[in-house]
Amino acid sequence: MSLSMQLQAPQPLIPLTRAEAFFGLLYGTHMQAFPKRTAAKGKARSFHKERQWVFVGSKDQMKSMATQSTLYAVLADQDVDTTYYTPNGYYRRDLRLTETLRWLNGYVFDLDVSGESVQDIMDRIKQAGLPSPTAVIRTPRGGFHVAYFFNQPVRATTRAVKLYTAIMRHMASDLGADLHAVGANRIFRTPTDQNLVQFEPSSRYDFDWFKDWRDINHPYDPSDIGYLNINTQNLMEHPALEHLLTAPCPEGSREATAFNLALAMKASDWPQARAESALQVWFNSCCSKFSKAGKDPFTERDAVYKAGYVYLKSSLHAPTAEIIRELSGLPFAYAIRNEWETAKSRSDRERVHLHEWSADLLELLSQVKELAGTQQELATRLNCPLASFKLILKQLSQEQKIITETRKGRGGSTIIRLPEPPEVPNPQPESNIIPFPPGRKKPRKKPYTAPTVIIQVDFGAPLDAHSFLSKQTELDPDPPPD
Repeated sequence: MSLSMQLQAPQPLIPLTRAEAFFGLLYGTHMQAFPKRTAAKGKARSFHKERQWVFVGSKDQMKSMATQSTLYAVLADQDVDTTYYTPNGYYRRDLRLTETLRWLNGYVFDLDVSGESVQDIMDRIKQAGLPSPTAVIRTPRGGFHVAYFFNQPVRATTRAVKLYTAIMRHMASDLGADLHAVGANRIFRTPTDQNLVQFEPSSRYDFDWFKDWRDINHPYDPSDIGYLNINTQNLMEHPALEHLLTAPCPEGSREATAFNLALAMKASDWPQARAESALQVWFNSCCSKFSKAGKDPFTERDAVYKAGYVYLKSSLHAPTAEIIRELSGLPFAYAIRNEWETAKSRSDRERVHLHEWSADLLELLSQVKELAGTQQELATRLNCPLASFKLILKQLSQEQKIITETRKGRGGSTIIRLPEPPEVPNPQPESNIIPFPPGRKKPRKKPYTAPTVIIQVDFGAPLDAHSFLSKQTELDPDPPPD
C-alpha cells in the first residue's frame, strides 16, 4: 500500500481518557471514528442504515453527533455544556424521540440514594439477582447511575422498545431506582474521569440474559393484584388519584404528578378542556412554587402543557400503576383497557391511500374508456400528486389492470385504457351419446391357427390307413377353447 493510501485510510481512534473509553465501548459498534469525506458534487448520497446519532448537552439544548472524533472533541471543550448524554442512538440528528430510536445500546438506572457507598450499590445489585455492572457514575447529589452495556446493540423496533422498557421497569423496581427515569429515550449524567467510580469493559451482557432474568424473577401472573375496571368506573374517582389532585405537591415530583394526572384524566374520558382546567387549579392550589437556583421554575403553563401533550399523543392511554403508587403512597391498580379504533373515513383524513387512488383511476376509466394527456394533466384530473400517480400507474400496469402507451417528444402524451375483456368460447351443444364407462380392457385374442401336419409318403411302399396315421406329426397344440 502506498504512503498516500495509508494517509487517506481512516485509522481507529484510541481513547485517551476513561470517559472516552466509556463512550467508545458504548457506541463503538455502530459509530465511525471519523467523518467521511464529502461526496462529489452531483453524486447521489445513499441512506445509511446503521449509523446512529447520539446527543450530549443540557436538558434544554443537546448537540447531536455521529462520530467518535466529534464526540471526544465536544467532551474536551470546556465551553460546551456536556452535563447529560443519551445511552441509545437515533436515526434522526434533529429529533430525539422514542419513535426515532435506531439502536438500544444498554441500560442505565438512576439510584438517587445519597449517603450510600459503592459497596452498598453492589449489595443492592446482588440482592436483585443482577450481574456486576459495566460502569457506575456518581451524581452531584450523591446518587449513582448504574450502566449495563450490551454485547451487541439491539435494533430499536417497536416491539423491542416495549420489551426493553418492561424489563427496565422490573430492574429499576428491584434496585430501588427512580421509576421516572425508566425508558429508552432518557438522558443520564455524562461520565468524566472524576465521577466514573467504576468501569469494567469486560462486563457486557446479551440482551437475552436480561429477558431470562425477567422471566425468572417476574413471571406473568394476572391474578397477583385486584383490579379496578376502568371500563365501568371513573379512574379519577380512585382514592390515590384524588389524593394526588388535592394533596400538596413538593418540588421534584411536580412534572411527574402533572403528567400522570393528565393520563388518568384521559383514561377517564375527561374532555381536554376539563383536564387543562383541573391541572390549572391543581397548580395554583397544591403545587410548590419554589425552584432551586439555576433551574427553570415549574409554571402553570407547564402544567397545562402536560394535558395538551397527553391528549395529542395517541400512544398514551393511561398512567402506570406503579408510578401512581409511588407518587401517592396509596395502593392502586387497574385493568388495562384495550381500545381498537376504527379506521378513519377518507373525508376525515388528510392523506389518501394508494389503493384509493387506484380505485379512483379504474372507476374513471370505466366511464370514459380512455384517458390521454400528460401525466401531470392526468394526475391533476384525478386530484392526485404526480409521484403517487406514477406509482399507481406502475402497479396497475404490472397487475395487467390497465394498458398504458407513452408518446415521447413534442406534444407527447400518455394514453391509459382498460384491457379488452378475454373472449369466451362458444359453448358446444350437448351430445346425446352416453360415453361407455371406462373399464378394464379385455385381453386381445390371438387369431386361431390350424395345426400344421406334415405327411411323409413313401411311394414305394403300399399305402394303408395305419401307416398314414403313424406318419403324421402334430406341431402345434390344440386350439384354445372359445
